[in-house]
Amino acid sequence: KRKIWSERFQDLLEFKRTYGHTRVPHEYQPDLMLADWVRNQRRDYKKMKDGKKTDMTPEKALKLFDVDFVFNNTCGRGKTMDLDKTVETAANK
Repeated sequence: KRKIWSERFQDLLEFKRTYGHTRVPHEYQPDLMLADWVRNQRRDYKKMKDGKKTDMTPEKALKLFDVDFVFNNTCGRGKTMDLDKTVETAANK
């Protein structure tokens, strides 16, 4: 059964409770569907910012921002990660 957005968001919150951040690895073996969902949120957020058709809404984006979701997680691909101070502090603990 495919989970709806709010169910995946709850999975993300559970991941954050466990690991202290929302940077789900691309190949997160315990839940590959969550990894795909996170990747899709980043893609859809970029589309929304670019004015393209997407399932991302400002309300969804705000919910993600509220849990320190990292929208530009390009670390590890030769680029720097765009982090706000809150996420950066948590990552360095």
